[in-house]
Amino acid sequence: MASQQCPIYSVSVVGRQEYNVTMVLKLRSESGKQPVYSILVPKEPFGVIFIEAESLAVVYRVVSGVKHVKGVLKGKTSLEEIVKYVEPKKPVIDIDVNDEVEILADVLKGSRGRVISVDKEKGLVRVELLDSPFPMPLDLKASEVKVTKKAGR
Repeated sequence: MASQQCPIYSVSVVGRQEYNVTMVLKLRSESGKQPVYSILVPKEPFGVIFIEAESLAVVYRVVSGVKHVKGVLKGKTSLEEIVKYVEPKKPVIDIDVNDEVEILADVLKGSRGRVISVDKEKGLVRVELLDSPFPMPLDLKASEVKVTKKAGR
C-alpha cells in the first residue's frame, strides 16, 4: 500500500464545525481501528473536510452518526480540487507608502490616515491617523482600508 496512493474523499459538514468533526473522526478511526490515513481541514472554513482512507465504505463507517456531518460526496476527490483549497492565496495589495486611506472597519471607521509601511506578504498596512493630535500608528488588514489619494498625485 506504500507505493500506491490512497483515495481521498470529501465529507460535507456544517460550516465552522470542521475542527470539531475532525477531532471526533480521529478518535473514532483510532478506537475502531479503521484504515483512515489522514484527515485534512482547509484553513478557510467552507464546510468540507477531506479524508484519505482505504475505501468509501470506511469513510461511511467513520462518519455515520457524527453530529454536524451532512454527508459524504460520492466518488474520489482529485488532488487538483484539494490543492485549490489548501494553497494559500496571496492578497493583491495596491497600496503604497504615503498613500492617504480611509479606514473601513472597527471603531475608527471613516477616519483618514497616511500609510507609513506595507507588508505585502501578510497583507497588512501600518497607518498613521491624520485626524489625531499625536501620531498614532495602527496595523490594519489591507481589506480594512480604502485608498482615497495616491502618493505623489
